[in-house]
Amino acid sequence: MENKRISFGYEDTDKKIEVDFYGLVFEINNLDSIGELKKLDQDNEDVIEAQLEKILGIGAIEKINRKRVSDGYKELDLNIELNMLGCIFEAYAKEATNNVLGRVTKAADGIDKDIANIMNREQRRNYNRTNYNRNRNHRRY
Repeated sequence: MENKRISFGYEDTDKKIEVDFYGLVFEINNLDSIGELKKLDQDNEDVIEAQLEKILGIGAIEKINRKRVSDGYKELDLNIELNMLGCIFEAYAKEATNNVLGRVTKAADGIDKDIANIMNREQRRNYNRTNYNRNRNHRRY
């Protein structure tokens, strides 16, 4: 009898979501609910920077500003920080849904392939039987 157990390891359940800003990679941590983030004062740069520091880690704003200045761009302003928050939410949403939906999609695709293989096998068998019997019953004169 075939083993019916499917095993998952830590690498499957403890995946980290990371974002790359300007070649600097940050792990997304402490992402609050979007409802709480909607309450933030979007006109206050200090509040947005504090939220970015909370999500990306302490010192992230300083690292990003150093990288931007060294690449010839200006330091972060409010619009750029809001865009970065949008990028973080997009990455988080895509990765979180991909972890769940990707597994379901792969399982469904595997089932579809198995069914297609069974159907193709049956069609080949019937085709071969039909042709075999047709040729065998033919008499030559």
